[in-house]
Amino acid sequence: MRYRHQSYLRPHRRRWGLTQQELAFLIGIKSRTAVSRMEGSKRRPSLDAVFICVMIFNTPPLELFPGLMSELQEAIVRRASELYETLQGDPSKATRLKLDFLERLLERVEGKRADAII
Repeated sequence: MRYRHQSYLRPHRRRWGLTQQELAFLIGIKSRTAVSRMEGSKRRPSLDAVFICVMIFNTPPLELFPGLMSELQEAIVRRASELYETLQGDPSKATRLKLDFLERLLERVEGKRADAII
């Protein structure tokens, strides 16, 4: 699923009257251009930038970067499903534990995707 807005960083920044340069400083990056690119979803934020923005705006990552979170959820569902299929047919206890874990992971992640759509 594609979100209309990949990033809600700009409205959060503007709500508090911060310039792109000021937010760049708070994040620890040198250029306001990087903030502009993150706001316009032309640049994927680093893990540090995501965590710092979460702390600055006291907002969950899903609300700040719904497009990024959607991409990550799709990727983990694809890879977890692939690993699940690869492990099928191995009767060992270790594999059964992994399969149980992957089933729970897929339920949890797919449930969050469904919640985001509603």
